[in-house]
Amino acid sequence: MPIFRRLPRRGFNNPLRLSYAEINLGTIQKAIDASVLAADQEINGVSLMEAGLIKHVKDGVRLLATGTLTSKVTIRVAGASKAAQAAVENAGGQLILEPKKETVLVKGQKTSKKEPKAAPKKTKKA
Repeated sequence: MPIFRRLPRRGFNNPLRLSYAEINLGTIQKAIDASVLAADQEINGVSLMEAGLIKHVKDGVRLLATGTLTSKVTIRVAGASKAAQAAVENAGGQLILEPKKETVLVKGQKTSKKEPKAAPKKTKKA
């Protein structure tokens, strides 16, 4: 039996972890140069998905600073690295960060969207 099957799994997988679709500035610039994205319109997760640059929006789009951006664009994303923010502003564009979705769990509340079952009624016995 292989060693990875003999050893136990370790660690913790957070069920509430947010998963972002990542995109680089260089990829956006190539799409603008190829006329796949319009520089005069706002670039958001839906427009990136329609252009085929990302497969799924997931919990939002995260902008990374790999590559250069020369076009003046308005980008709306859930998060961005500091270098990406500086690169967009240096190119004369605008970066709009959407607020993060907060997940608040209350004691007794389940993480699923199903309604909790009602507690059984207590009856008095005579």
